[in-house]
Amino acid sequence: MSWPSGPPPMPPPGWYDDPEQQWTWRWWDGTRWSHHRAPMWVAPHRDPRSFSTFFENSVAAVKAAVRRVGVLLVVVWLALGALAWLAMVAVFGSDRGRELRDLLRSGSFGTDGAADALTDDEVDRVWELIRQLVVEAIPWLIALGVLLVVVAAWSVALVASAPDHAVGHAFRRVPTVVASGLVVFSLVVVVWVTAALPVAIVALAGGGSVAIVSTAVFGVLLASVLSFWLWGRLALASVIAATGGHGLGVRRSWELTRSGFWYVVGRLIVTGLIAGVTSGLANSVNGFGQFFGLVVYLALACFLQAIAAVAATIVTVCGHLAIVDQLEGAGSSPVTADA
Repeated sequence: MSWPSGPPPMPPPGWYDDPEQQWTWRWWDGTRWSHHRAPMWVAPHRDPRSFSTFFENSVAAVKAAVRRVGVLLVVVWLALGALAWLAMVAVFGSDRGRELRDLLRSGSFGTDGAADALTDDEVDRVWELIRQLVVEAIPWLIALGVLLVVVAAWSVALVASAPDHAVGHAFRRVPTVVASGLVVFSLVVVVWVTAALPVAIVALAGGGSVAIVSTAVFGVLLASVLSFWLWGRLALASVIAATGGHGLGVRRSWELTRSGFWYVVGRLIVTGLIAGVTSGLANSVNGFGQFFGLVVYLALACFLQAIAAVAATIVTVCGHLAIVDQLEGAGSSPVTADA
């Protein structure tokens, strides 16, 4: 076996890893190291589960959702508000409604001893008219309640839908989103009913007031803690159901939050606070409508409520999607994919 003669060839001149300093380039002149050094640029590592990543993904998702479906959502919620406005006008524009308004204008309802206070007979008539108007409004309230649930579920599905065919997908997901919400709500109701059972047992057993109150306080505290725990574990079910692929999303939400309860709760609280502030800002100018009369006030309230509902929905859904993405390690959601 023959060995090559002479020393191995030197590397050509260029920038190489500095053997004396980490993360530094050093110039090799072809024969020896020079004193010329340059910092080695390294892409910063960001934890995909960090709060900053969650916040940036949420903001990007909100911008994309507003750009893509914001106007459509406002129009739909305005239509729902217009129906509610027409229902109120129909109820308070009836003969009973006009009579009630005339009575309330003629005196200060409930101010005993004032010169312009209503008489006892007028007060009785006011309460009678209110009861009659409430009975008349029940069909409207039921219809509006059903529409509100459907529109809310459709809005969640629309924001969470993929960019392609989002409207059609959102309509198809409405029953699933509604069913998901009903399951979560039913679980919370079961918790509170179960917590109330000891109070009923103590009362039926003839326990004293101290025992009943103590049991009630304990039951309320226990139900509150359990409800908070269920909220942290199942709050993501609706957006998971809206995106599809996991049924009602209840089991998937339970699995994702199994080992990161406080991690999820912290982000849920931040999302809820931002949604509440955004919605509150939209409603903050609602009081100015009272200076323009009933019709203008109701119209302004309808518009602002639509803006507030859309803002709260978009912020909440995008925040929840960002949480799901971090828990799954997906890195992007159907909303942020086109951001």
